[in-house]
Amino acid sequence: MKLMIVPKPVLDREMTIAAYCFRYQRGDEYLGDQPARLLDGVINLPCLTILEEIGLNGFTNGNTLFVPINKFTLLSDVTLQCSQPSDKIIFLLDENLPPEDMFLDCIKVLREKGFRFAVEKVRNYEYMRPVIELCDYIMISFKFGDMGSLEEYKQVSRQYRKHLFIATDVDKIDVFQKIRYSGFDNFEGQFYNVPANTGHNTIAPVKVNRIQLINIVREPDFSIEEVVGVVSKDPSLSFSLLKLVNSPYLGLSQKIKSIQHAVAMLGQTEVRKWVTTATTGLLADDKPDALTRVSLVRARFAENLARYFEMAIHAPGLFLMGLFSVLDVVLEMDMEEALKIISVSERIHDALVHGKGDYASVLQLIQQYEAANWTEVNRLMTLSKVRVEDVFKSYIEAVRWYDTIAFSESDEQHEQQP
Repeated sequence: MKLMIVPKPVLDREMTIAAYCFRYQRGDEYLGDQPARLLDGVINLPCLTILEEIGLNGFTNGNTLFVPINKFTLLSDVTLQCSQPSDKIIFLLDENLPPEDMFLDCIKVLREKGFRFAVEKVRNYEYMRPVIELCDYIMISFKFGDMGSLEEYKQVSRQYRKHLFIATDVDKIDVFQKIRYSGFDNFEGQFYNVPANTGHNTIAPVKVNRIQLINIVREPDFSIEEVVGVVSKDPSLSFSLLKLVNSPYLGLSQKIKSIQHAVAMLGQTEVRKWVTTATTGLLADDKPDALTRVSLVRARFAENLARYFEMAIHAPGLFLMGLFSVLDVVLEMDMEEALKIISVSERIHDALVHGKGDYASVLQLIQQYEAANWTEVNRLMTLSKVRVEDVFKSYIEAVRWYDTIAFSESDEQHEQQP
């Protein structure tokens, strides 16, 4: 399918995921964030088609999802394209929707069915008032760190006191800190994926243990006893390991009660696979939930893209590059210093530290893709001679892998709403 799509996390003030927001673009023509296509005389939104195929849980782990919707789809029976629970879907409108009765009536019908609405990119609030009054959320962009948007919020929030406000395009941590307690309810952008300037290089002892475990299993013939020694000192690792070996996924016939027994039953291959994913997630357990997802989806995405960049033989290395691409954020230190702690290849080092080398071309595409910078994504795909459908397929498989193999959230977390 010629489509590019990414669910961008929407976080609360504590940087916990509250929802996701779909951003997408048709791959065969540039149509911005609100594309539509004509199929058999019916207007369909590609993102709704993909959402139906993969399901809400596959994209958002059950969280609420903001879905951009255009005026044409609004006039059609959108419920025929979206069978997801109405309390989990918030339709996102923009200034292209005129405040005319036929559109307002459609919004009212969908609200009666339990759907909620949000509005963004509003340039004339007075003109859009009839639409805004039917919405629950107002999104205000801080693109390029424009603090003038804060003044816009102050003025608009006085008029719409019952609405919830979301700051979008918050891509710098200092911007987030400035507006964190200014009244916004949620925040969308790359700010959670930016290293904090802490001014020190100390690492918590528990993280040292987990880094040590990563380095142990990187050896071709590592010591099982060393793995047991490190895991036994870390309750979170111990629980993760025992949960894995006792799960139906492995199909083991006996319940395993000890760390030694678990490691022995798994063997080196499965232990290495478990450490690669579990330790990365646990390293970031004091960071926003979105960071773990970014790390693991990037890893799988990079691995999937390897063959399309004619680097199939380097797929394992690209996986590790994606995995460690947030290491500076996790360890709160410069990337070069962080990579001195975890031994990596020269290719991974050059990509993560200098943005150079053949691995860097894959990383740059992934980073621009997850930020929904579609113009830059198109340019990078053209330079690397990679097809839209191959990128799309690689990303969707990575999302599915994360949902089914990596750390699925608990049912309680699924129930969170913004």
